[in-house]
Amino acid sequence: MAETIKQLVDGLAGRRDYFGDICDHLDAHLARGDTAYLEEFALALHTRYGSGWVDAELHFLFNRIRWDVTTTPGRANVERALSLGLGAWERGGRPERVAAAVLAQYQPLAALGPVFVADPGARRTRRVREELRACLVHELVLRGAPVARLREAVAWAEASPQWADHPLAWLPWTLAPFEGEPAVPKFFRGGMAGGVGYGLPEGEPLAGSGASAAVPVEIGEDAPDLTAAVRRWARRHNGRIEAAVFLADAELAPDALPGTLAELPLDCLDGLRMRPIVVPTAATEVWQRLFAAASVGGGHPNEFWHGAYGRLAAWRSMAALAGADPDAPPEEVIRRVEDCTWYGFRVSTDWWVEDFMDFGVLALGPGRRRLAVLAATDYNGG
Repeated sequence: MAETIKQLVDGLAGRRDYFGDICDHLDAHLARGDTAYLEEFALALHTRYGSGWVDAELHFLFNRIRWDVTTTPGRANVERALSLGLGAWERGGRPERVAAAVLAQYQPLAALGPVFVADPGARRTRRVREELRACLVHELVLRGAPVARLREAVAWAEASPQWADHPLAWLPWTLAPFEGEPAVPKFFRGGMAGGVGYGLPEGEPLAGSGASAAVPVEIGEDAPDLTAAVRRWARRHNGRIEAAVFLADAELAPDALPGTLAELPLDCLDGLRMRPIVVPTAATEVWQRLFAAASVGGGHPNEFWHGAYGRLAAWRSMAALAGADPDAPPEEVIRRVEDCTWYGFRVSTDWWVEDFMDFGVLALGPGRRRLAVLAATDYNGG
């Protein structure tokens, strides 16, 4: 194609038969590493057609070009992606969260400095860029990147008044032991895939020797934090969540947990059709399920919280399950989590959808008297 970029872009008006040739033309430039050409083409496309994107195919083409620029490693390509409104020019959904995840997956840490440089653009663009930065920090943490070595990120965090009050600022810049190796989804040109399963963890179920003589009594701790990781599920017509904290007047023996669980006054346990199955597990397994539930579990992808906010919600649930105060620092949460004994459970009642998105969690405190319960059920059907 010998035409100028303007001629090529103008020629797209009403020409569906032209799209294949244009995509091949752009792919050839991409194969040569000529992302500067892709940036120029995308900017011309946005200038010519981008007000409202009345043509879905042209919008798709713009996003395709921006994806190719964003996912080609290199500092210059990060700058080009930002010039193409990465995370800022969309409406609806949570584009800055997706943009942060994509950058963290495809770009080396050293290339990401431009994201954290002050942006002189419009107010909305500046606000979105701040959210992109906040999310990017924790998308990188989730992938094990040493974010504190990125001097631009450190300088931004020290100077930004928005970051000082941002909810994500509470989280540490390194993974806690109970986070293990988070199963973050993988993004590709056509969408995303990944996550972890729910249901029972692997392991030998407790034998169960009847109910404990120490009958727990509900003590009404803060349920919103207990259910932070699955709160979005309850907004869907087919999702249900329930959580409570109980205190027994004596230690709860492990083998008595199935029987004790069966006696608790919870909707998710009403009308049991089988004895509860309770499996000892690690805090890491619990956190992985909570993170999956919060980040990409349930609902339409436009409703996903994605990695950074999924991490925050999973931490909030773990903290509450472990008995940490809502304003406790992360170090205290880690200690509390390590002091608890963790279990997964499964029961069968009318409350549960009994699809692959069911899971139940028990956290037994260090004195074996405080028992926190979290149950969630949904299905991936809308």
